[in-house]
Amino acid sequence: MPSQIEIQTSATSRWRLEDIAFDAIDPTHIADQEFYFNLLVSASFVEITTELYTRNLIEYFDGDESLQRWLQDEWLPEEMQHGRALRRYIAAVWPTFDWHDAYRNFYADYERFCKTELLGPTRGLEMAARCLVETGTSSLYTMLYRASPEPVLRDLACRIRTDETYHYQHFHEAFLRYRAVEHTPRRAVFMALLGRIREIDSEDAYFAFKHAYHARHGRFDEGAYRQFNLQARRLARTHYPYRMAVHMGLKPLALSDTARRLTEPLVRLAARHLLS
Repeated sequence: MPSQIEIQTSATSRWRLEDIAFDAIDPTHIADQEFYFNLLVSASFVEITTELYTRNLIEYFDGDESLQRWLQDEWLPEEMQHGRALRRYIAAVWPTFDWHDAYRNFYADYERFCKTELLGPTRGLEMAARCLVETGTSSLYTMLYRASPEPVLRDLACRIRTDETYHYQHFHEAFLRYRAVEHTPRRAVFMALLGRIREIDSEDAYFAFKHAYHARHGRFDEGAYRQFNLQARRLARTHYPYRMAVHMGLKPLALSDTARRLTEPLVRLAARHLLS
């Protein structure tokens, strides 16, 4: 389990925990909604585990001091702050939930699948994959901001969304640097993005939900995970930022303006179909 889980907030962070009105949380808006419990606990697990991701990325990008410094000094503290903020929100709404014990079990299970050797085949393709991950998180928190039944959660989701969008921009800049050096073909970028999409449900989301649910119910139910995904899709029909997500997701392909205008509406339509 991570040894430095209380990493300090970055000096350049756009907000701090003290900016969130945790004392103003009204649990009556959300405490009885199992979907939000599972979503927020799962998200908090993944955000806190950024220390493990960061260690792997810093090792993988040995020699790129600028990127390593940003990962250590800005990305990691901000992601950890997301996890701490979500954990504090969970404690306020579901005070009997033993977050720390559940997280220990999640980390022990997930650590086996988060290793440096499993990163992209090239640095540029790993950065392309990171762009897709940040697209997913930006979109998730945008959806949560739009759909949240509780005002403090809405504020928190908005702040995290802003951070994730900034992180995307930084990863995309790094991707462009490596693409220029590695001469990465568009097909290789497309396959890297597609591969990352295929991995999402089998990694972070599944393991996080598994341990959130098990900690609360004393068992794990695959049917409950399917029901959770169904509820998420229902929420996405109305609140998911399809236009933003598709634009960000396709950006590493560097399509021409004409190709982008033709492609993005089709991909949005396909995304709506898949999520519905």
